[in-house]
Amino acid sequence: MNRSLLVSVVAAGAMLAAAGCKHKCCRSDGVAPAPYLPPGPGTTIPPAGVPVTPGLPPPNFGPGTPPGTSGRPAPEILLPDPIAPGGASSRSDRPVPGAAAGILGGPVKALTGPTLEPPVAAKATLAASTPVVGLPGFTRIKDGIATGRKPTLDGFDALKKAGYRTAIYLHPASADVSAVRSLAESRGLNFVAVETTPEKLADAFHQVTTQTADKAARPAYVFDDDGARTGAVWYLHFRTVELESAEVAKIRARAIGLADGSEFWPAIRQIMAR
Repeated sequence: MNRSLLVSVVAAGAMLAAAGCKHKCCRSDGVAPAPYLPPGPGTTIPPAGVPVTPGLPPPNFGPGTPPGTSGRPAPEILLPDPIAPGGASSRSDRPVPGAAAGILGGPVKALTGPTLEPPVAAKATLAASTPVVGLPGFTRIKDGIATGRKPTLDGFDALKKAGYRTAIYLHPASADVSAVRSLAESRGLNFVAVETTPEKLADAFHQVTTQTADKAARPAYVFDDDGARTGAVWYLHFRTVELESAEVAKIRARAIGLADGSEFWPAIRQIMAR
C-alpha cells in the first residue's frame, strides 16, 4: 500500500510539473522573477541570504592627512583664540612691546634733555626791516645784497662786523669819492664808485648788476646820498631781473628813495622801451 501511495505522489508531481507553476515567483510571461522584495526606505542592510560582495579597503592617505577626493592635504583652518573666562579674548591680554597697559597705551612722555638748536652764524647779519645804526635807509634786496644811504663811521664798522665784502657807491657826476673810499678800504671793504646820472643810468645798472652777481664780492652794500640813484637802479633790477610788474617795482623803488617826480623816470622809461 505504501508503494501504491508513493507511486501516486510521484505521478501527481509529474502532472504538476507538466502543467507548470502559475505562482508569480515562477511566471515566464516576460516579467523578471523577483527572488526578494526591494528593501524598504531608510535601510541599507540586504535581506538575509543575499550574497554581498566584499568592499575595497579604504585608500591610505598617509599619516596626518585627512581623506579627500584628490588625496591632497586639506587647507589649514585658522580658528580664533579661545575666549577666556570673563568674556575677554586672550589676544587682548598680550602685552604690546613699548606700550603701556591698555589698547592705545599710555601718554607719550615729553623728551627731556637739551634740544637741538640751529647752528649760530659765526658773524652777525644786518636785519632787513629794522633800522641799523649808521646805515640810514638800510634795505635788504636779496640774500647777500643790501642797499641804503651813505654809511657813517658807525655804519662802516657795522658793515665790517657783519662780514660785508664790497661797498658800491652810486655818486653824482664830478663827486669827490676819496673820503668815502678811505673809510671803506680802511675797514677791509672793496670799494667801487659808479657815476650814476640819468644819461648814464643804463651803464650804472650794468655795473651794479655785474658787481653783485659776483659771489666773491658778496655780501655787498649799494648806497648813494639820497636814495634816488639806488631807487632807479633797483627799479630796473626789479623789472628786468626779478620780472616784477611795473606797479610792484615802483612801490619797492619808492620805499628805497625813488620819488614819483624824480629826474630818473624819463631815463627809466627809455631803457624799458628798448
